[in-house]
Amino acid sequence: MDPRLPHLLAAAGAALALSGCGARAEKATLPPAGAVARAVRVAKPSGRIETGLARATGTVRAREDAVLSARATGQIARLLVGVGSRVRRGQPLVEMDATNARIGLQNAQAMERLAAAGLAMAERDMQRSKGLHAEGSLPDAAWEKVQTARDVAAAQHDQARAALRGAEQLLSDMTLTAPFDGTVTARHRNAGDTVTLMPVSPIFSLTDLDHLEVRLAVPEAIEGFARPGQQATGVTTPGGQQLQVKLRVKNGVVDPASRTIEVLADVLQVAGPALRPGTLVQVDLGTFSEKGALFVPTTALRTDGKETYVLVAQNGKAERRPVEATPVHPGTMEVRRGLDATADVILDPGSLAAGDAVVPLAN
Repeated sequence: MDPRLPHLLAAAGAALALSGCGARAEKATLPPAGAVARAVRVAKPSGRIETGLARATGTVRAREDAVLSARATGQIARLLVGVGSRVRRGQPLVEMDATNARIGLQNAQAMERLAAAGLAMAERDMQRSKGLHAEGSLPDAAWEKVQTARDVAAAQHDQARAALRGAEQLLSDMTLTAPFDGTVTARHRNAGDTVTLMPVSPIFSLTDLDHLEVRLAVPEAIEGFARPGQQATGVTTPGGQQLQVKLRVKNGVVDPASRTIEVLADVLQVAGPALRPGTLVQVDLGTFSEKGALFVPTTALRTDGKETYVLVAQNGKAERRPVEATPVHPGTMEVRRGLDATADVILDPGSLAAGDAVVPLAN
């Protein structure tokens, strides 16, 4: 028998004992099955909506567009322009038959001269009577009568001058002029037609094609991206023609039916041929929110019937954060309250519950 055998057996037994203790210790440190950490995709809320999501649809229109009608009842004598004519502000477009208007003006001029003569005579009578009344040769009643006659003559003169201005205006109205620079886009009457003031008789349509604007219907959820003075890009649909616009005015009222806000934007540049009023365009307003709003995917939000919330990864666990959110577009929600920009939002919590152990993975 080898004298070393007892020592070898003792060493082997000690090794087995230590191995068994290590196994028991390792088993004791394993977490229960329910506490196993779950890997989750996380991302911080975005302060910027993705390009294409903050998009509004609108229609191109002229900033100046008018249907010109007769300013007085009468017959059209001449049309001085035609469809497609470019005209300047104040340029004559239509001449009406002004025969009766000229006669009326001559009559008004004669009546004004007659009233002026009557007033001059009343003034002279008043000057003579004033001296007689001061000397006591003219009774008070007669003096008052002379004063009244002078006042009546002055009123008649004022009336005649007003009638003269009316006759001059009527003659001026026999010529229809352009109210702004533009292009004649339609003709509704011909020479020889009789037109009336009431009801209105349209003659020409005039449009300023050099100064166009886009009337946008911006969804309420993204109205914060539409800021007056902001420049944005757009594209016609169909056609795909690109344009640059500058937002000018944002309405302060929300349309209760469509939940949109009207925004007017001036057209700055157009790639290609000139735009036509009535063209449909889409304008991309994608930019940082002026309200400091945050945006998260729709999949990150959950609701229990009482409140809407998200789960965030915090200290190795999922924490619940109640939020106030509204939809922007399919797939995107705007969080207006309850979340900060540094939170690691769990993008697809699934069956995850608050308090569960998580291992965040960058999206």
